[in-house]
Amino acid sequence: MYKMAVDKLNLESIVNYLGGGILCCKNNSVLTIVYASSSFYKMIGYEDGEITALFDYNQNLVLGNSPPIDWRRLAVSLKKSNFIELELKLIKKDGHHIWTNCHMRLMTEEDGTEYFCGIMSDITLKRRLRKEQREQLKAIKRTERELAASEERYRIIMEQAADPICDYNFKTQELYCSPPFKEKFGIDVGVDGLLEQLYHSDLVYNDDKSHFMSDLYGIIDGTSAKNPEYRFKNTDGNYRWYRVRCTVIRDKKGEPLRMIAFITDIDKQKKENMSLKEKAEHDLLTGLYNRMTTIALINKAISQSSGSSHALLVIDIDNFKNVNDSHGHLAGDEVIVDISTKIKNQFREGDIIGRIGGDEFVVFLKDIPLLGVKKKCEILQGLFHSVHPKDDQYYKVSGSVGVAVYPRDGKSYRELFLKADTAMYAAKGEGKDAYCIYSEELRNVGHDIEKYDHRI
Repeated sequence: MYKMAVDKLNLESIVNYLGGGILCCKNNSVLTIVYASSSFYKMIGYEDGEITALFDYNQNLVLGNSPPIDWRRLAVSLKKSNFIELELKLIKKDGHHIWTNCHMRLMTEEDGTEYFCGIMSDITLKRRLRKEQREQLKAIKRTERELAASEERYRIIMEQAADPICDYNFKTQELYCSPPFKEKFGIDVGVDGLLEQLYHSDLVYNDDKSHFMSDLYGIIDGTSAKNPEYRFKNTDGNYRWYRVRCTVIRDKKGEPLRMIAFITDIDKQKKENMSLKEKAEHDLLTGLYNRMTTIALINKAISQSSGSSHALLVIDIDNFKNVNDSHGHLAGDEVIVDISTKIKNQFREGDIIGRIGGDEFVVFLKDIPLLGVKKKCEILQGLFHSVHPKDDQYYKVSGSVGVAVYPRDGKSYRELFLKADTAMYAAKGEGKDAYCIYSEELRNVGHDIEKYDHRI
């Protein structure tokens, strides 16, 4: 049986957390299942191990693609491309079906046995939304073709559409808003200075107005919206996310005749995606950026720098193991969270703060002189002194801080980190509870680069 290269429990935990499923089955006549995550079985309504193959000898048990997938041909393709993304229709135990997006590879054992291995996610709702959007867009296009023949029939179709629709006539300046538009947003936008009225009204969320207006002007000029998702104010006073798809009908000279905007509520989907992105980018315990996100953001900030002076701080809690040993790991976590909160409160919104290890943090200060860096380091020292385990207010917590300055000490996260890390260890060497700014005198105190690759 194929041996998974990744720790099964860790991988399954990750996939279950993200809502997907893992499947590995033999390339034989029944696609015998050699491994499937609990989340895969849950997706199709079976208990773990309740089914052992995707087919039996008489019928298709799980796969419902029509026409059926030619697995032999798929195996040949995978040998050439090594990777395929496809959509699989899975028949659930209760007879209903779901659609999944599957990232598939073909694995081959030394004895020549082949396995289809895939990671899949449920896209049933996305397909349904795509289908609805296609049908709605088809309805709009069909309506556009009928404009010349019957304007009245067009109006009737517009009024029967479930989602809000706006139709603006550039020649007559007539604006039509469908009943669902009025029901959801409770307003009629006047015809005089339409775009200016939209900008100055509170229909569009303030932070979205600039790119909303830019997209509208772009559509009128013949380009597509860069990101046609905006927050609009509903009749209940709350803002929800909507996707706006616009079609501009033009005359033979290319001049716009009318613009039709089709508005779809995507609030739930948008917030779920934002929540997943937030979890993927942040440390679960502290809410600070995780290591990978921190590195990416700092490198991005450096690449966009125009000669300003920045600073990278590496912060380490002194003797943190003693907190865990004497007060327990829960108390240690509380100390980490308390310090993280206090560190975050001491810096500006534009500064980048991340937790890159158990008791180690990184702060990237943008556009700051060296004097300002020193003041921040002094504040950090006092901050550590105000932290202690809840059950021991006399326990002393301290931290050591190392500083590297951009561009003097480096022009990438890696270069700056190694210098700041060297300075931090110099501070620890001077008795801890201190900060140190990197200088050339410390260059021989540096560490083996490869040894610290996991933190860079």
